[in-house]
Amino acid sequence: MEKAKNLRPAKSKLPEVRCFQCNRLLFCGIAEDMEIKCSRCGAIQYIGNSKQESRVNISSW
Repeated sequence: MEKAKNLRPAKSKLPEVRCFQCNRLLFCGIAEDMEIKCSRCGAIQYIGNSKQESRVNISSW
């Protein structure tokens, strides 16, 4: 039998969290409570049990 050189144990795929406005990937994983700002469009997204709402941060540079 031939051995495969690049054998790795299968990882369980973590859920993806994407920006609700531009669909950019923000992170992969599970978060309990967090607030994250999209670096592309500036939208602020709340993730977790306490807040399930999202808002847009409109700022001029």
